Amino acid sequence: MDNININIDDNQDAPLDTTQKKKSFLDLNVHEISQVVHRFKSENRHLIMPIGFPQAGKSMLLSSLMYYARKGNDTLFRTNIENEFPFDKGRSATDVMINDMDHGRPYEATRKGTFDLIGINIHPNSTKLPSLKLAFLDLAGEDIKNIKTSEAAEFTDKINAVFNGVKLDNSPIIFVLITPFAPARKDSESIDDAHTREDALHYDFLNYMHQNQPEVMRSSKFFVVVSQWDMNTDRALSVEAFIEDKRPSIYNYVKNSNVVWGEFSVGKLLLSKVNGINIQTIEKINYNYPSRFWKKLYNICTLKNLDHKTWFEKLFG
Repeated sequence: MDNININIDDNQDAPLDTTQKKKSFLDLNVHEISQVVHRFKSENRHLIMPIGFPQAGKSMLLSSLMYYARKGNDTLFRTNIENEFPFDKGRSATDVMINDMDHGRPYEATRKGTFDLIGINIHPNSTKLPSLKLAFLDLAGEDIKNIKTSEAAEFTDKINAVFNGVKLDNSPIIFVLITPFAPARKDSESIDDAHTREDALHYDFLNYMHQNQPEVMRSSKFFVVVSQWDMNTDRALSVEAFIEDKRPSIYNYVKNSNVVWGEFSVGKLLLSKVNGINIQTIEKINYNYPSRFWKKLYNICTLKNLDHKTWFEKLFG
């Protein structure tokens, strides 16, 4: 499969230090990180930032998307994953995601301090539609949760370096806010308390962004995804209605923005306890949710539909 390499226009951007190509994206200093992200604008590459807190299902969503992109056999598009810097470490992480899904293992939660950049390009099968370049930035929920605290200052500087690269030319960025249908409860915590806590975590992040990165927020788009949607037994309940009721802080922040509501489930999970150890396996992979996500993401970024048919095609298709 062909790879699309980064092309840098030396007439527009200052050259990167060639020694940095031996580093991972995480190892770059804040200036270099901003430079890398700034170049996405000239490449017409959209930055996608999944935002999910511990046990929200962010890693499940990301691994499901990458698995479908590689093995979904979609008839509307094909993909390729970037191998080279700054996406090399992200490519390795993607291989682990796909291997885990192949063996029915849920991809482990993103480790604290992770800063993986995954480059993936969508190529529609229709020659009438443009290709789309994307960069997913995988951050741990714990790091996002601590973005406003002084204890996470060094890592927060690197996250803000990403935003500084974005706002330099108002580069396209989409925040994928991931929140679970039934958040895990702490000891002596009711389900309502768990919903309130999950809502507060997203509020803290959005409030931080509005206070510290208002330029980024003004030009951003939002994809709000409720994970564990297979747990919903109310067929009349929409994602937007669920968010308005259970995540009012998220709803009030994004309702007047460019926002898309979506649901997600990785598939059928088998949960057991053997000799006191919890075991979880994916027994059946859901292809419908990631397929819809990719198509909607393509639509958000390009304003075109992967499954678009002309009047003539609809008449005789």
